[in-house]
Amino acid sequence: MPNLKLAEEWLAFAAKSLETAILLNRENHYTDVIAIDIQQTVEKSLKAFYAFEGVKIPRTHSLDILFSYANKKVHFTGVEIKDIIIISDYYESERYPGPKYFQPNRSEINHVLEVAQSIYQQLKQYINTPL
Repeated sequence: MPNLKLAEEWLAFAAKSLETAILLNRENHYTDVIAIDIQQTVEKSLKAFYAFEGVKIPRTHSLDILFSYANKKVHFTGVEIKDIIIISDYYESERYPGPKYFQPNRSEINHVLEVAQSIYQQLKQYINTPL
């Protein structure tokens, strides 16, 4: 059963992460920190889709899994799976020091921030909420 209220709540959280990423990027903040907010924007946006569709929300941070299912109905324009994989990797690689840690360059952050904005906007339109 669709759950518009829960979908709106997920989108509200996604909007906070997106606004934070935009603000930090504008202020030329650390790209690894911005990357986490970008990943969270996409994850929360995609989970809003699951809520809206009335489908159990997977307990995963893997964006390729979340995206693949949503893309069957939303048919995202201007979003490539390679970008989803890059953004998904931020959750693990940017949160903790270690062999997977890397600092994304500004150009990459600008690109994936546009992708995150696009996903958020397309899902917001699909759900048709006035956030």
